[in-house]
Amino acid sequence: MSISIYDRKDRRGGGYAKRKFTLEEAEDIREEYKAGGISQNQLAKKYNVSQPIINMLLKGKTYCK
Repeated sequence: MSISIYDRKDRRGGGYAKRKFTLEEAEDIREEYKAGGISQNQLAKKYNVSQPIINMLLKGKTYCK
C-alpha cells in the first residue's frame, strides 16, 4: 500500500507531517532573530529543534511561502 504525497501533508503550512512549525511561526522566529539579542543556538533550544534547522529557516531555505 503506497501513500500519496497528498495524504502525507498536514495543515502546518502546507508541509509534511514532520514539520515543527507553521509558516506563521517560522516568520515569527525570523522576526525574533532579526530583532537581535538571541543566537541561533538559543532559538534551537527554545523551539526544541537543531541549530541547522534554524539556520535553514533564517536563510529562507525552508518554511517559505
